[in-house]
Amino acid sequence: MPNRAQGLFVAALAIASPTASFAGWPFFAEGPKRGTAEYYCQRSDEPVGERQKFHHGKAWPPFARPCGPEQTCIHKFHANHYWPYPYNVQDRDDVRLALQTQVDNGWCAATTMYDYHFDAGTHLLNSAGQQHLNWIFTQAPPQHRHIYISTAPDTAQNDVRMQSVQKALAGYAGGEASMPVTLRATHPLGRPATEVEQIFTNAATNALPPTIEYQAIGSAASTGGN
Repeated sequence: MPNRAQGLFVAALAIASPTASFAGWPFFAEGPKRGTAEYYCQRSDEPVGERQKFHHGKAWPPFARPCGPEQTCIHKFHANHYWPYPYNVQDRDDVRLALQTQVDNGWCAATTMYDYHFDAGTHLLNSAGQQHLNWIFTQAPPQHRHIYISTAPDTAQNDVRMQSVQKALAGYAGGEASMPVTLRATHPLGRPATEVEQIFTNAATNALPPTIEYQAIGSAASTGGN
């Protein structure tokens, strides 16, 4: 009788406090019921592919693989049917990001005022700098209208360059600073036109005379006629 009374007391206590008597798996499934819309929504973000498992101190397979429960059968069918989605979208975004970075770097170089855009003595804008600033203001796309100034060895020279560009820009914009101006540590990507012209002039001046004898076509024809 004591054992029976004790069992009845435990049963009554379990009925009175149902939360304390709740049993997990395998008696009750935790989470949404399998097959319901909530169940599939909860597992819709599970990654595609074989799961990595650990046996005997080793990872199978040894390279990166998702962990956790495998996809449901219907989710596997969806992944196979629309493969390689969504990875092709991610790949396209990566390619577009790399291309956009190159475009931004190209416009950064195109809108930079280099050393040869300033006077070597006064560090004020020269005629080439004025023309380049006018091109940036009138031709550059709005999203790339950002003026960069190549830094000089001296801070005072940088201040003179900044003030010269801002003053010229205020004249173009009607007294309003419409474009940001930023210092940039860089160097010219090419050569000044005067230096290139000097190279070609020296090459033409110092060219050796031709060593192969030749005769003009007109003189040869006149000789044959005589």
